[in-house]
Amino acid sequence: MAEGAGRRVRAADVLAVGFVLLAVGVAGWALREDLPALGAAIGTIGWWRAAGAFALVVLGLLATAQVWRRCLDALGHRVGWAAARTIFFPAQVGKYLPGAVWPLLAQARFARRYGVPARSALVAGAVFLAVHVVTSVVVSAGLLFADRGLLSGYGWAGLAAVLVLPLLHPAVVTAIVRRLGKDSGLPALTWSALLRPMGWMVPAWLAYGAAGLLAAAPFTGATARLGGLATSGFALSWLVGLVVVFAPAGLGAREAVLVLVLGPALGVVAATAVGLLLRVCHTVADMGLALVHGVFGGSRSVAEYGEGAPG
Repeated sequence: MAEGAGRRVRAADVLAVGFVLLAVGVAGWALREDLPALGAAIGTIGWWRAAGAFALVVLGLLATAQVWRRCLDALGHRVGWAAARTIFFPAQVGKYLPGAVWPLLAQARFARRYGVPARSALVAGAVFLAVHVVTSVVVSAGLLFADRGLLSGYGWAGLAAVLVLPLLHPAVVTAIVRRLGKDSGLPALTWSALLRPMGWMVPAWLAYGAAGLLAAAPFTGATARLGGLATSGFALSWLVGLVVVFAPAGLGAREAVLVLVLGPALGVVAATAVGLLLRVCHTVADMGLALVHGVFGGSRSVAEYGEGAPG
């Protein structure tokens, strides 16, 4: 049995590596004649815009850690802000492995040192994903208004944003998580419990969109439209990256979506440069936050456990 599971894990690893190599190969072939222009586009973005985009990505990630913390609050397990970051960020490195389950398992493992049962950490992770998915669909619908051409041709797609909203009703979330976890012991969630993590998704999406706007600004003067495209496009790319489970952290898939969304406004080469920069920002931020809070944050957050630090 263990041998069979090991073979499946190895097969998933091979599939993930193969997908990344294929994505890089296809992108390289498509841009083979534009590599000098791509380098020039990256230079046009400049170091200070890159630094600003990185800072905004870090702020967005810090907000998502608060989303996870509030999901845990909803289950009756309150941990302090530093403790939540010490659990959340090292676990998030697991998303760079194939499949979407590794961050959830790591969160369950790391949460034990703070007295949080593994089942509760897993359920909090499931609620976290539900909030992310539904809000990403709603934010993605903003593309229809950022690009009027899309609105005239695909206005019907805006119905998806309306249709998914009932999925955030506390009774629906409770039923879905109970079904997925095959556990009827989950306490019924309330609106007050869910509105907090939903509220923290607002600064998260805005920070990610602002990072894209800052990186893309040198290539067009339509700032308001570009802000809508960057924010909604990133939400859509996140959703596609989640669906493409064999791509570690959506590598390749998310960049392709961003190029499709930003390409008409910036040009393919400039959109590719922006997508690559945002990928580097997110990867470095993920690894840096995992290192800071995993290695240096442990002792402080253990002392904080149980104090219920506000924020």
